[in-house]
Amino acid sequence: MARMPGGPGVLRRGWLRLVDGAFPWGSFIVCLDRMGVTRYRLVIYPPGINETERCRLRVWRGWPMWGALLWIASYVILNGLIGPGTALGISTSAFVGTGVVAFIRAGDVRGRVRTMSATVMSGYPDPLSQDARRELRALAATLIEADDRRQLGLLSPIEYELTWWRVYDQIEPDHSRLHRLHWWERTV
Repeated sequence: MARMPGGPGVLRRGWLRLVDGAFPWGSFIVCLDRMGVTRYRLVIYPPGINETERCRLRVWRGWPMWGALLWIASYVILNGLIGPGTALGISTSAFVGTGVVAFIRAGDVRGRVRTMSATVMSGYPDPLSQDARRELRALAATLIEADDRRQLGLLSPIEYELTWWRVYDQIEPDHSRLHRLHWWERTV
């Protein structure tokens, strides 16, 4: 029997593409906003993580969106079956519960993700924003080019990961988060 196109293999590949994303190193997003504002965001995962860690990280980072969709869908379905109060409680519990599970499953990799953002408004020359955008686009172009070259076999896996490390190291870690020190790490 011949295999039908569009079978389980296609669904699995589609699911993996959705969960794993376009690039193993993270994402580059350009968002056109109102009134001439353009937002750029480069997200770089720590080099050396495996596919499972990367998928768990993407699930955690996408939780606000898919969790909200889960909450809405479950509330709409349950509201007709068991009433609004109970539906609200169950939907909210599912939302919070899936968020906690995604948080725990992502592990310590969450804190090692590096992001860089730039916002540029057309018609308002701001040298700092322009420089941040230029740097961000150059770093993203380096990673995208390395990814293309690796897929074509022009870049070895070691060279690819070295490029990923070089770009990762150029982005400062997020120091705005509070870092707790253990009692043995504190200096008096």
